Amino acid sequence: MATVSHSGKSATVSINPHNQDLDSVNRIVAHILNLAGCGRCGRLALLRVEFLGDPPSALQRENVISVQTEGI
Repeated sequence: MATVSHSGKSATVSINPHNQDLDSVNRIVAHILNLAGCGRCGRLALLRVEFLGDPPSALQRENVISVQTEGI
């Protein structure tokens, strides 16, 4: 009996939050699904979205544009 191997695929993108709209996000997701194979189904199993927050003013002065923290 032959063993079928299915390797996982993943893609991560960081999107500029300026001038972002729903249409551009939809185009990005569609492009990623096309990279994975079928453009109709895409076989998307997990879509994780993380929203970045504005940094505190002390960090903004150091040219930080976004902050993501966990547990602090």
